[in-house]
Amino acid sequence: MRPLLALAALGAGAPAFAAVCSYAETGASLGSASSFAVRDGSLTTPGSFSITCGSGLLSLLSTDSLLRATLTSDNGFLLRNISDSTKAIGYQAGNGSGLIYSSGLLVINATGANILTLLPNRKATVPLQIATLNANVPAGTYRDTLRLAWTYNLCDGAGLLATCLGTVYAGTATRTVTVELQVNNDCLITPGAINFGSAALPTGFGEAASQVAMVCTTGMVYTVGLGPGSNPSGGRRQMANGSNRLAYDIFFGAGTTPWGTTVGSRVSSSQATSGPAGGIANGTGSHVFPYRARVYPDQAAPVEGTYLDNVVVDVQF
Repeated sequence: MRPLLALAALGAGAPAFAAVCSYAETGASLGSASSFAVRDGSLTTPGSFSITCGSGLLSLLSTDSLLRATLTSDNGFLLRNISDSTKAIGYQAGNGSGLIYSSGLLVINATGANILTLLPNRKATVPLQIATLNANVPAGTYRDTLRLAWTYNLCDGAGLLATCLGTVYAGTATRTVTVELQVNNDCLITPGAINFGSAALPTGFGEAASQVAMVCTTGMVYTVGLGPGSNPSGGRRQMANGSNRLAYDIFFGAGTTPWGTTVGSRVSSSQATSGPAGGIANGTGSHVFPYRARVYPDQAAPVEGTYLDNVVVDVQF
């Protein structure tokens, strides 16, 4: 009976202390990006979940110690448009070293002394590397929530018969990281070019024709404007050769009003002569806007030389 009494006295003489761990999360915001960056390539961002239990060096662990972490995704690893949940961007969440997480995955499952290798400086971290998958989607905010469920029962001073003589860290908690991406409207513009050739007199220049082609974010309805050029004067565009000028203008299709940037002179996407139906961009097909350019005949003969101008194409939506 004396050995049993000695063991009982030893167990009762050093009670354990209870404590809880602390948590932290970082990153996972993808910021904002052009719809074409989302369509054509992977956007990435790092993040993490972490748990910290006390301070100092973790020493002895009892045999019933455990540390578990289970990862889930609210949308099944889809970033859903917050205004239209039918629009979504797939993405992967991994550890950055080749492991891709699945929803419900037990990303940490350690017991006993194995926990020592997971808790250097008493901290365990679940790394996140978020990478979007290619998606042709409209502009908007896309979001998902990752949840990590922690379960832990840790002792940093194990005694005989699996008793804990130090501090017990025990509890459960579910922590969240929001994965969010703002997709912005954008257009890929092929502006065409104008070459009038050569002539001695303004009346000798023939009409030049070209086109603006535009691929825009799916769902976009927009208008296209042409700027006044680098040398406008008297309501006319002008090409320049040093201080010399040669007036000209640009007209949409068969129109007679110069194509400009003001209301009434802009061109609507619905006026495109080809491309996605109804003037609604689809993110892949080009809307085509033909234009004509001509030199004004009612001006003096230009000084010999090469005349140039630059016109900005702008899009409003």
